[in-house]
Amino acid sequence: MTADSDWPPSSLLGRLAERTRAALLAAGSEIRYPRNHYLLRQDEEGDIAYLIIEGAVKVFVETASGTKSLLGIRVAGDMVGEMGAIDPDARRSATVQAATPLVVRSVHRNRLRALMADYPDLAIEVSRMISSRLRWANRRRVDATIKDGRIKLSRLIVELATYYGQRVGEHWDLSFQLTQHELGYMAGLANRTVEKALADLEHERVISKAYRKIRVVDMPRLRQIAGWGDNPPPCVVP
Repeated sequence: MTADSDWPPSSLLGRLAERTRAALLAAGSEIRYPRNHYLLRQDEEGDIAYLIIEGAVKVFVETASGTKSLLGIRVAGDMVGEMGAIDPDARRSATVQAATPLVVRSVHRNRLRALMADYPDLAIEVSRMISSRLRWANRRRVDATIKDGRIKLSRLIVELATYYGQRVGEHWDLSFQLTQHELGYMAGLANRTVEKALADLEHERVISKAYRKIRVVDMPRLRQIAGWGDNPPPCVVP
């Protein structure tokens, strides 16, 4: 993909000016990885950030007992590893694994810092990207207080579709695979609660399911179930 490609508007590349985007895309080296490859590992040192050109990754943390908690998804146009690249004293805060075959550009810390100094809009948008991810985490904490599992899961699916889905006519497809366990980790729900909520939403013809994939069939109705109705917050407006 090139500087003038149709990058997702919510992604880092989608928000940059064309000149800045071209400079960032020209930085570093292009690398291809297969599905399931570990791009970054939690607690490791690192001075490389990765710009995702094609594909999607899962970001998760692991506890001492080996439990994995999925924090989010990153897709083409996004950057991962930027905090470790910016802060030389920071270790990787999460593990990043390819959810699909992946094409990335690796950008060394020194190169990224130089670009951020030469292109102020890049520095602003990287800060905006980090801020957006903190807000996502805060919304998950707020949603954790909701007792109705269907509402919590609906809110998560609306955000995933808005940020990372592909609109096909009136439908929204999540173009990456997510297990019920992974949805549960992000929504803070038990697996049986996720299973029931998904079944209810499918029965109401709000979503349809295939193997590890979800299609939002009726986005307005899903927003209503999520409690956002006709006045959703700015973070979930496509």
